[in-house]
Amino acid sequence: MMTGYIRTRILPWVVWAGTMAGAGWLWLDVRAEGSAVGFALGVEYAVQPATAGRVQTIEVVPGQHVRAGQVVALLDTAELDAEQAILAAERARLEASLGAVRSETTMQIDDKAHEADESVAAAEMAVRSARSNREVRAAELRAISSQFDTLAGLVQERMADRRDLDALGVKRAALRKEVEAADSLVPELVRQAAAARARRAGLPTDATELALRPVRAELAVVAGREQLLAVRREQTVLRAPADGQVAEIHARAGQVAGPDAPVLTIVGRGPSEDDEITVCLREHQAGQVRVGEAVALRSRGSGGRAVAAHVTRLGPQIAELPQRCRRSPELPEWGREVAVALDEHAPLLPGQAFAVSFLGYPSPCAAGEPEAATDEQVLAAPLVDAMIQPTRAVAPEKPGVP
Repeated sequence: MMTGYIRTRILPWVVWAGTMAGAGWLWLDVRAEGSAVGFALGVEYAVQPATAGRVQTIEVVPGQHVRAGQVVALLDTAELDAEQAILAAERARLEASLGAVRSETTMQIDDKAHEADESVAAAEMAVRSARSNREVRAAELRAISSQFDTLAGLVQERMADRRDLDALGVKRAALRKEVEAADSLVPELVRQAAAARARRAGLPTDATELALRPVRAELAVVAGREQLLAVRREQTVLRAPADGQVAEIHARAGQVAGPDAPVLTIVGRGPSEDDEITVCLREHQAGQVRVGEAVALRSRGSGGRAVAAHVTRLGPQIAELPQRCRRSPELPEWGREVAVALDEHAPLLPGQAFAVSFLGYPSPCAAGEPEAATDEQVLAAPLVDAMIQPTRAVAPEKPGVP
């Protein structure tokens, strides 16, 4: 009798009370967890060399915090050292050749200049000698011609022997031939002297530099190879691409790393310098949020005080949500991504999850006035007002305002 009474009268109330308690606990849990889920931005950076190389040392350990540009690993440089030694020897050879070519070219130029100067001097001397000889022969011709005229008058008056006149005529004719030859020789010698002076003036003044150009070109090639070698040597020093924490070391000293075989992985905050959270709104929440709206963030599962923030950007469209934002990772869900910035700096762990509550009023820390409601938001607001009342806080009323 008693058992039946308990089964029919008391047990249903116990089940009902338990059900209501469970529902209340779930409601409080959902209420505490907020209306959306957000994650601190995080980026994984794979640190690997541009070309394959053997790891010499690892300068960090897993979990270590690093700064951008900090050396995290070094690659072996034995091959580069050997190439550097070869280039140094090649440079020394070319520099020695440079000095030898300069000395030899200078001597050759001096010899050619000396020969040209001698040729010019000889040509000018020949011109002067030919002109002097012509003047002498011309003077003799004038004297003999005078004697011939005088002797011809005496022969005509039968006061001199005609044979003396004939001999003087022969001598006069010979001198006339010599003067005519000198008249032809002097211009030719003048032309030869001018040609010698032109050859002397035509000797290159930069012949040494012309001779050194091939060697200098080879030195430039060596300098280019040295620059490439310096770039390759710099690539053997692996540095942290951003501030972050060493997540995992993939290679040890002595192992080979390359573009497809990273040495280690660093997890950083991402490219943004702001303390920013990416929030996933489900499709029915997409029209409820405004830029500049105040937000409360609470680390999921850890309790603690809420952190004040505000909405900075809205996603441009409804799209498939990331797997981590879904209630069931295997089932696709659609929604909108929203960017939320902290009102005050707080330490954030990349990938850290937050429960996000949108408070429904503008944040005093928002930069500028909140955006005007878009057509999408205006159309969606009447439909969702009834749904957001339990989860959206009401803006605090100002004193004295009815």
